[in-house]
Amino acid sequence: MDKRSTLMETEARESPSVAARLVERATPRLRELGERLRLLSPRYAVAAGRGSSDAAALLAKYLFEARLGLPTVSAAPSIRSIYGRQLNIEKALVLAISQSGRSPDLVEFCRSATGPDVLRVGMINDEASPLADIMDVLLSLEAGPEKSVAATKSCIAAMTLVFGLTAHWRNDQVMIAAFERAPDVLAAALVEDWSAAEAFFDGDGPIYVIGRGPGLAVAAEAALKLKETNGLHAEAVSAAEVRHGPFALVGPALRVVIFAQRDAALDGLSKLAGDLEALGSAVLLVSSETAHGQAMVKPDAEPVLELLAMLARFYVLASATALKRGRSPDHPPMLTKITETR
Repeated sequence: MDKRSTLMETEARESPSVAARLVERATPRLRELGERLRLLSPRYAVAAGRGSSDAAALLAKYLFEARLGLPTVSAAPSIRSIYGRQLNIEKALVLAISQSGRSPDLVEFCRSATGPDVLRVGMINDEASPLADIMDVLLSLEAGPEKSVAATKSCIAAMTLVFGLTAHWRNDQVMIAAFERAPDVLAAALVEDWSAAEAFFDGDGPIYVIGRGPGLAVAAEAALKLKETNGLHAEAVSAAEVRHGPFALVGPALRVVIFAQRDAALDGLSKLAGDLEALGSAVLLVSSETAHGQAMVKPDAEPVLELLAMLARFYVLASATALKRGRSPDHPPMLTKITETR
């Protein structure tokens, strides 16, 4: 096994220190923003992001809807940049998430996303970017420079910040305490031994990456990383949908990764893992509940923290398996760090 260090692994292992900076520096702004949002009482939220940031936006959808009861939709920036239409938005939160803050379509969408009682909040790593300049409220991801093409610490930062925003918006002391222990939860995950899982990604062939609820956001990011770094065709699928059309591909030719956090979805995810194995698919179950699949994190009272821990450790696994496959996770073919979608 090639044990060379990569920028991807190095940056993924910075996630606990990034989360610690968020807890220290973002808490006052989150507290203030939470009060402002409670006063505004938006009727809905619009979340926007590209690539890994889109996975963080998906987590925002699940958290805003499940914890706040706030309908949340995914933005389609091309409605503005390509089709020239401006949406009628009012009494809403517009949440933009970006590492670079330089995607032209996202900038143009947010510039035009104005209306009565619309609050535009940006979670952005580059505070000097064009996107940062036009937001009403800027929350820095505090990730520092990220040199690997495969984003890691900036995505963990965005997801952690989404969780912290939800906690302070609810003024939920249990959730706020969970946000504050995120650095320790991430650090504990990064020392877990997942070496037995490395062989799971040997060879080619399709992979389903499955999650449910907030776990689908982590599944989407993990599937993206397997494409970027390992050159594997990986598709994120909701556990709610897999027994429909996607089930037709189940069998020995299909491998499945399942992210199973300890919440109301756990029993269904565990049963799905067993059913898939019974039909011949190899399954890597990422969980805090069982040693099945050789990918464990320590349990936590907050299931979203378990998911963030799983993702942080998965990044290190993906870096190792990419090297094993003779690929550089830092410089994937045909990809660049900043993709300027128009």
